[in-house]
Amino acid sequence: MNLKKILTVLLLLSAAWTEAKEYRRAGNAVSFRKARIEVLSPTMFSVREGDGYRFAPVRTDLGVVALPSAPVEYTVAQTGGVFRIATDRMTVVYDPSLPLAEGGVRVEPADGSLPVVARLDAEDGANLGGVVGALDNCDGPRCHAEQNDITSKWEYRRIPMDGILSRRGYTVLKHTPDALNLYRAGEAFDELYVMCYGEDYRTAFADFYAVAGPIPMYPKWSLGLIWSRWKDYDDEDYKRIVARFREERIPLDAVILDMCWHVDHWYGYKYDTVNFPDMRAFQRWCDEQHVKTGFNHHSGCIYKDDPKVREFCRRAGLDYERSIVAGPSFEPEIRVVQYDTRNERHFKAFYDLYLADMIADGFDFHWVDGANSIYSSELYRKYLSEGTGRRPLVLNRLHSYTLCNHRYPAGFSGDTYATWATMRYTLEATIKGANNGVNWSHDIGGYMPQGADGYIPDGEMFARWTQLGAVSPLMRFHAKKDVFWFPAKSCPDGWDGGSRLPWEWGPTVEESLRRSVRLRAALNPYIYTMMRRAHDTGVTLCRGLYIDYPGADESYRYDEFLFGDAMLAAPAMRPSGNGQHGLTERSLWLPEGMWYDYFTAESVEGGREISRVSDICTFPLYVKAGALIPMAVPADCVSAPLETLVLRAYAPAAACHTEFDLYEDEGENFDYERGACRRTLLVYDGTADGPQRFTVEAPRGSYPEAVAERTYRVELVGAPEPASVTVNGAACGDWTWRDGVLTAECGTFPVAEKVTIEIRRDHENS
Repeated sequence: MNLKKILTVLLLLSAAWTEAKEYRRAGNAVSFRKARIEVLSPTMFSVREGDGYRFAPVRTDLGVVALPSAPVEYTVAQTGGVFRIATDRMTVVYDPSLPLAEGGVRVEPADGSLPVVARLDAEDGANLGGVVGALDNCDGPRCHAEQNDITSKWEYRRIPMDGILSRRGYTVLKHTPDALNLYRAGEAFDELYVMCYGEDYRTAFADFYAVAGPIPMYPKWSLGLIWSRWKDYDDEDYKRIVARFREERIPLDAVILDMCWHVDHWYGYKYDTVNFPDMRAFQRWCDEQHVKTGFNHHSGCIYKDDPKVREFCRRAGLDYERSIVAGPSFEPEIRVVQYDTRNERHFKAFYDLYLADMIADGFDFHWVDGANSIYSSELYRKYLSEGTGRRPLVLNRLHSYTLCNHRYPAGFSGDTYATWATMRYTLEATIKGANNGVNWSHDIGGYMPQGADGYIPDGEMFARWTQLGAVSPLMRFHAKKDVFWFPAKSCPDGWDGGSRLPWEWGPTVEESLRRSVRLRAALNPYIYTMMRRAHDTGVTLCRGLYIDYPGADESYRYDEFLFGDAMLAAPAMRPSGNGQHGLTERSLWLPEGMWYDYFTAESVEGGREISRVSDICTFPLYVKAGALIPMAVPADCVSAPLETLVLRAYAPAAACHTEFDLYEDEGENFDYERGACRRTLLVYDGTADGPQRFTVEAPRGSYPEAVAERTYRVELVGAPEPASVTVNGAACGDWTWRDGVLTAECGTFPVAEKVTIEIRRDHENS
């Protein structure tokens, strides 16, 4: 072989070697000359641009709080100049000859659920929605053209509603300095995160929250009724309101002092000593009633004559005179000191001089009215958590317009109109918000009367909205103080359409409201466990049916939703035509299997559309056959100890083995992060017409406030009349069977003991 041939062979070998080494693999990351792809999970990867294997450090910030560190099994293959990085769930295709987001990186799931290889810049026409903004001044999807100008024309304006889930099976996220947001074609980026999940939406949640941070644990009391209204109440008014709730047997966990607690316009922080002559004494009284208190304040400004404002400016590093600006458009005559809610030095001065003192006086949570950024949300979370040692609840408008609002409990819907259209839109937004992990609260009953069509709210709408609230992430009454919004319409003389006091709406509506709030309280053990699951998995309490039934086209609708793992809610959203005394009919779709009407115990076969007629006290709420729902006996507040555990089960069509891992903790502190919690496995072994068995296993773990003994009650729906009930082998004489529902009082036992309840029929004991 001559020298020329030898050199040719050597060059070819060198080229082949170079081609084979055009990437570097280290752990989960594969680096190329112009790109770095990191496999974060079997269904998620990130991609960054670089130059000659040089890449900027991976950021962890308010958008990406952490990156998964566990090794992921994957392979790298090269065909020509194209690389394929494959896990058992997806394949990432990298073509260095193309720009990254213009075909340079493509993705396909291993199961072939995507018909073609998907480009990162492909338009997402199948996004399932999400909520990243408030619904201020909305009457359904119609909003004023100018958000705060009620004289402007009405137009249709959809609140930004793109979320992390798409029916196309993958989502591309852009990492910005403060958040993760959806990537739009043509946008510049430093780093993209791509989730490839097909119809496995639960995996998408797990991937997203692994990098964006979990949904927090809410204080237990926040899952009960929160009552509020913008009105000039004083301390005696609140005492009368709390006492009346107790008298009417309507559970109440918290009240909000809106604008009545302070003087000096919207931005003052001096107590109104006429309304509240002794704020600490009032707070002590609320504590004695087991009622939490929150207060409304407007961040970003302090009234210029506030006694602490000059000290605030000194600590914040602000020039007092130069920081004075005019008040809002509706109060332009006032002057305020403006500060940056995103600046930690400013916020610390505000917290130290104002919020800390109010917390010391007894306030439990905060309603931050006005626009908020993700920075200010993070500062509220940080300082309140560290300063109090309690899980914070900060109600704020979802104005940060990011996909990371889920980390900050909790959003509220904004100032909407009290109309049926708004209620329906609120239901849609609740379902779509769950796609982003948002647990928000809406103003039950609506905030402002008279929307685009001049509608005046009535008791029927308030009752139906309360039913929606009972199965929402949070349940909160609120309304505007004045009745009139548009002068062209007026309410009947002496009628207060903004009242959120149940007893002021007549006995029929009050009874409906009472049942809804008591339903919420009764379901609290189930709700609280589902909130812990949301914290662990990202799967929210309220969610679209498609999360659990992705293969059914009927599940992709926004007028019904899953409430936890075992219940389906389809609240009545339209008037009956005969007010509070009429019947409302609506259609809904039930997934495959047998379901039970929660209120009537009637069973119905799913896999089809059905029609449900509801009176003012009920609404379509269904439970899966075979389900086991832990419940409580409604008390004054949901934070009361769970001394009686109700095991409510629904007989299966054939046979079932159902497990429910009941979760409990102290309810307010962070000790659960260090293992201070209790989990109790509840088991229901049921048959269609044979024996039934309930088992309460000995708990795992504990916490100082946990009850040492517990009374058990069994409620079995849909089973034939039994002949006997035994508890740990001993006969139970205190049981009844009526209209297909067995109720058995099973006695009181130490929580540490295993309890077995068996139910048998006549032929089984003959």
